[in-house]
Amino acid sequence: MNNKIIETLTQLAIDNPGVRNQFKMAAGVAQRGNLIATGINSHKTHPLMRKFGKNRESICIHAEIDAIKNSLKVVSESDLSKCDLYIVRVKRPNTNSTDWVQGLARPCTGCQRAIVAFDFKNVYYTED
Repeated sequence: MNNKIIETLTQLAIDNPGVRNQFKMAAGVAQRGNLIATGINSHKTHPLMRKFGKNRESICIHAEIDAIKNSLKVVSESDLSKCDLYIVRVKRPNTNSTDWVQGLARPCTGCQRAIVAFDFKNVYYTED
């Protein structure tokens, strides 16, 4: 796991408005230790989200799907099997806090299907 990538994605997640200023997540695709694409969760959607979403009515794009979509502008689909996927979630430790801490960013079932379909070499995600 590359801590520099985790730090970069943590800041991206903090800056992300998220969904209702909650559920602030960022993901990145790395090739040979270099971040080649990032993604955030948002109210926008994309055909990949419809394909891999945990349900058909999903209207929010997940950070993992956004990162995959963006990486396909840089590398071919077959190259993703040589890439690592990083996923970061930030949250407030309590309701009175202004600080952000890393939280559990385990992919949902839909994003897990996408990860398997694109055959990532490694997947790293933050934990509580």
